[in-house]
Amino acid sequence: MDGLISRKDLGKFIYCSSLLEESVANAYRRIAELVDDKLVKGLLGFISRDSFKHAECLRVVGEQLSGSMEICPEECEEVWGKTWKVLMTDAERYLDKSEISHEELASLIKGLMKLESFVAEEYLTMMHVKLIESMAGEAKIDLKSFRTLLEWIIEDEKRHEEILRMIENALAKKEK
Repeated sequence: MDGLISRKDLGKFIYCSSLLEESVANAYRRIAELVDDKLVKGLLGFISRDSFKHAECLRVVGEQLSGSMEICPEECEEVWGKTWKVLMTDAERYLDKSEISHEELASLIKGLMKLESFVAEEYLTMMHVKLIESMAGEAKIDLKSFRTLLEWIIEDEKRHEEILRMIENALAKKEK
C-alpha cells in the first residue's frame, strides 16, 4: 500500500484481518476439541470465542469502509504482503490435528503464544490498530465510531496472552 490510502484499501486491510482472526479462532477451537483437561479446554474455548468475535467485528468494519465489496483471500496477500501467507499457514496447521498428547499440547501452546504475538494479536495488534488509525488519518477517514471496538480487541488480546501463560504454567505443573 503505497501513497495515499483509499477508504476501500483500508476496508480491504481490515477485512483481511478478519479472515486471519477467523482462522486463528478455528485453530483454537480445534485444539480445544482435542484436549481432555477441562480447564485447558475451557480456556482455549474462551480464546476461540473471543477471536470469532474479533473476526466478526473486523469483518463488519472492513465491509463498512470498503462498501461491502467481496474480497477473496488471494487479495489479502496483496494487501498484507507475504506475512499473510505465513500467518494463515501457521493458523491452519492446527486444524489438521486429530489428537494431542500432553507433550504435544505443551509444544502447541508455545506455538500459539508465538502465533498470538506474531499475528496481529497481542502487541502487534496494538501496532496494527495504530497503523489503521494512521492510514485512516492519511486518507481523511473518521474512525471514531470504530475506535472503541478496536480498543476492546486489544484488551482481549492482552488477556489471551495471559491465558496462554496460565495454560503453560498448568501444563508445567502437571509434568512435575
